[in-house]
Amino acid sequence: MIVKAVIGSDALSGQIKDYCSGLPDVEKVIADADSADGKKIKDDFKVSSVPMVIVLDEDSKVLFQTADMKELEKFFA
Repeated sequence: MIVKAVIGSDALSGQIKDYCSGLPDVEKVIADADSADGKKIKDDFKVSSVPMVIVLDEDSKVLFQTADMKELEKFFA
């Protein structure tokens, strides 16, 4: 499983960064929205708002996409 997160400088972005950083056994890409990686994630997945988390399977198929912490926690529960 691969987790890609695009974050900004707001409080929710900080929560998402901390949560995603602590996920075990997943590949993680956590990028600032203005960085090259962040812009690539936004372009690749047509992300229009930040923060956003995209969860992919090993074949890079999107399994889940959210900006909501409760939904993110439920997905990984």
